[in-house]
Amino acid sequence: MTGAERTAAVRHWLLAALPDGERTAAAADWATRGVTVLPCGLLFSAARLPADIVASAAGSADWATIDRYLAVSFDGPVFCTGDRGLYVALLPPSAVRTWTVAGVAFLGRGSTMTVPVPGLTRDRTAGAYWAVPMESPGVLCLPDDVAHVARLGLRRGGCRA
Repeated sequence: MTGAERTAAVRHWLLAALPDGERTAAAADWATRGVTVLPCGLLFSAARLPADIVASAAGSADWATIDRYLAVSFDGPVFCTGDRGLYVALLPPSAVRTWTVAGVAFLGRGSTMTVPVPGLTRDRTAGAYWAVPMESPGVLCLPDDVAHVARLGLRRGGCRA
């Protein structure tokens, strides 16, 4: 499978979180704005990690260092919001049953989030981008790995809620 085919498969999988009638508009948002709004809780949930917590865990405020740290720490996708205020790790929907990290918001059923188009990296935008690209449909971060990084960052001084 080529990189373009993999990215297309990821796009289709993410769009499957929406009802059939909303997928075309969401794909158009990706094409024109580089982001679209997707619902959480069906195919994936998410943990919103404040950037200062992630920087504390990584031991650096440099975005490239943080992105490398996240790629080594997680086996799943993470994107950064355009304002660089949050990193969002995609988790299985079942993570809602065990998520207990104070200071890190969990987005499950009934929540939505603004997601960058798959394949969008930091070197191609000043806005939201994939810090750790989604490599394959359905491959998500392990909740324990995300919780470990969050707790480490909190212990090292990241304290933004």
